[in-house]
Amino acid sequence: MLFWIYVLTAVVWFVLLVDFKTGIRKIPSLSSAGLSHSNPVSDISIIIAAKDEETAITQTLDSLVQQTLPPNEIIVINDRSTDKTGTWIDEAAARHPQIIPVHVTDLPEGWLGKNHALHLGASKAGGDYLVFTDADIHFHEDTLRYAVKLMEKHQLDYVTAAPDLKAGSFLLKGLISFFLFGFSYLKRPWTANDPESNQGMGIGAFQLIRAEAYQNIGGHEKMKMRADDDLALGQRMKAAGYSQMLVSATQHLSVEWYPDLPSALKGFEKNAFAGLNYSFLLSISALFGVFLSQVLPFFLLFHPDSSVQMISFINVLLLFYLYILSTRAFTTYPLWLASALPLSAVLFLYMLARALILTWFRGGIEWRGSRYSLRELKQNFRDTKEESE
Repeated sequence: MLFWIYVLTAVVWFVLLVDFKTGIRKIPSLSSAGLSHSNPVSDISIIIAAKDEETAITQTLDSLVQQTLPPNEIIVINDRSTDKTGTWIDEAAARHPQIIPVHVTDLPEGWLGKNHALHLGASKAGGDYLVFTDADIHFHEDTLRYAVKLMEKHQLDYVTAAPDLKAGSFLLKGLISFFLFGFSYLKRPWTANDPESNQGMGIGAFQLIRAEAYQNIGGHEKMKMRADDDLALGQRMKAAGYSQMLVSATQHLSVEWYPDLPSALKGFEKNAFAGLNYSFLLSISALFGVFLSQVLPFFLLFHPDSSVQMISFINVLLLFYLYILSTRAFTTYPLWLASALPLSAVLFLYMLARALILTWFRGGIEWRGSRYSLRELKQNFRDTKEESE
């Protein structure tokens, strides 16, 4: 029985490998269209939601002010921060007139904090192009120029970009790599670039969108309680028929996603259940599936049956190959990090199980000092999903 289970698993991995090798070629780099050497007539509004980002916000704002294609305005929403984030935003605004600080002291009922902040920022924006980004992103000086050129060349309505994910420790890099590995084969992000596909994609580090299109799809008001608001934005754009492109921007955008492993475990609490459609059945299936397909084959290499050993070895080889391809495509991590695949898989299982158990017992998620009920999260997910179909 084990032999035939892993024969089938090997076939699945092989099909995914072929799909990945074909699909990854459809994700161009941000700089693929070249530079725009003349400033566009359209204005660009940058919108940033910042909560307790005192260690990163100044560097982010400095990198945006120094763009060779300067934005018309940088709207920074200080979302109920309890540290010095608001102070640093105000000081940056005093130095640079294009920075517009907005301070939020209360969160309206029925909103996630970040989504409300981005909605508020968009309502104050005057640009024809909107850029939604995070408060801890470092921009290369030509990032906006490359992005606008890409929009113009391909006549796009929406561009989202994958940044370089900085990480300090070996375990954290392994965990991030494994997350991206799973994201790749589950979400198939390259399909967002296929006009015939209904798959949309969004990455919160960088989302450039035409303001008119954003308004037409209802903006963030239609995604009030979506923990995966970036993905939801891309999906809504695709469902509405707007053209979009996912690009790789590891040379143009960088972010320290999490400073350490405990922070990553905490951060995953927000997105784990959302990524599994708020379904406990799907969550249990995911836990079992990852263990069966990506952990157990390593143990079965020592099985007394030589046929089980051989098919497990084939599964492990396919796993390593696909893992290395995804690591090379979406990170700048060294390829030898793939040697930690089994350890990273076990760590991921722990992180996922922990997030699901905490969500279940809390009846929702706790994120950056706010609690959001599972009932509200699931209802908004269902509503936005139905609108996108």
